[in-house]
Amino acid sequence: MDYCMKKTISFSILFLALFGQINAQEIKDNKSEKKLYPALLGGLFSNTIFHLTGRLFGADFSQTSLESFKTNLTSAWVWDNDTFLLNHPGHPYQGGLYHAAARSNGFNFYESIFFDMTGSITWELFGETDIPSLNDLVVTSFGGAAFGEMLHLLYLEIESPWAAALVSPMDALDNVIFKKKPPKTHNLNYFSVMTASGHIQSIKEDRQIFEQLRSNNNYPAPLKTFTANIGGEIIYGDPFIQNSKKPYSQFEIKLQLGGSFTFPWFDWTILSDGYLISFNPIHSEKNILSTGLSMHYDLIVGNYTNFASNALDWSIKWMHIFKNTEFALKTHAGLTFLGSSEYYPFAELSGMHLETYETDNDYGIGGNIKSFFTLQNSKYGKLTLGVCSYLLYIIPWNKPESQGIEFLNLSFFDYTIPLTKKFSIFVNNSLYLKTGTSHRKTNVISIADRILLGVQWVFLDRKSI
Repeated sequence: MDYCMKKTISFSILFLALFGQINAQEIKDNKSEKKLYPALLGGLFSNTIFHLTGRLFGADFSQTSLESFKTNLTSAWVWDNDTFLLNHPGHPYQGGLYHAAARSNGFNFYESIFFDMTGSITWELFGETDIPSLNDLVVTSFGGAAFGEMLHLLYLEIESPWAAALVSPMDALDNVIFKKKPPKTHNLNYFSVMTASGHIQSIKEDRQIFEQLRSNNNYPAPLKTFTANIGGEIIYGDPFIQNSKKPYSQFEIKLQLGGSFTFPWFDWTILSDGYLISFNPIHSEKNILSTGLSMHYDLIVGNYTNFASNALDWSIKWMHIFKNTEFALKTHAGLTFLGSSEYYPFAELSGMHLETYETDNDYGIGGNIKSFFTLQNSKYGKLTLGVCSYLLYIIPWNKPESQGIEFLNLSFFDYTIPLTKKFSIFVNNSLYLKTGTSHRKTNVISIADRILLGVQWVFLDRKSI
């Protein structure tokens, strides 16, 4: 086992040891019988399905053999360069299936991370021909814990068995096989969906060439395209009154998926956070505040801005209540223990644009700050301002050419105007900026500006004014 893998597993054990202590109450409250073999078989089943699907479509990675098993078992683990969308959100979702299989068989959040790691190691060694990947192990284990826990808890909220199965297939499969009917919970605080049309203009340029052109007042022409978008927001538990040692007793998801049919453009954003432990030091008639340690998985996908962050943050969620208005501030700051950013190392200027021939994935550690300000009035609607900033120090030993610092910032405003209690129209403007300093052939600055106009349906709001 090489040094990199030893460090990652050591970090994982330390993480579980530290937070396993604060989870004693959850273990005590969990009256479900723990079933080891069904939990392990659930992970094996999901790996088998992924493997057979790859074979069915002739994927090279799925052409495993005894020789590939021997190679993987004896090789040092590496940092892979799979496509960004395969690693994110592909591996976190795969890890979420392992996690849900363990959770549905009585294991708590922290115990289920061991199943996430076991499923990932099994896949890396026996599920594909590629040399085992260290970054896949970390992302599948901890991104999978975030994905799997949220999907497992949402599964327990949904009355329709078919809809619940779409949210968490492993929960549904386990309950059908073992003829279980877990009690439905009623902890969902807010749920909305939206659909919108959008317009994006984006540019990706070599920074040195960009500065030269700008100094001559000769700006590069941006790419422009229209997109179709869907999305929504989920708030599980009341974010302002949390006082719990149970992980993900309160979590939030902001989701937006967009794309263009006339141009191969993807525009996806997933911002998520879940309390691992929380406190409620202020709870008065006018002011409510919770704070605590939270786990995050964020994904920002754009043709020029691909970025993902797995993080542990300290969070503060505060609300001040006026007569007909609510003011809310949610702030998170902390450690990005593994981030991934797609970079464009080999490019040349063609006209006014950089033509990219190859992309590369950088992996690093760093910090992040996320802040969301909301002002909501029962008559005039809701205004939301958000800023998410990530600074990533590229791990120098993952690949020789991956060195330096990368920065991504997402800032947005969103204004929603209610037409009825459940139906609103909204406008959103988001600005993406990604840049970095690297020892590569070229440094690239990527900028995208998106405007959305759409409608929103609120299906549940337990805290409406």
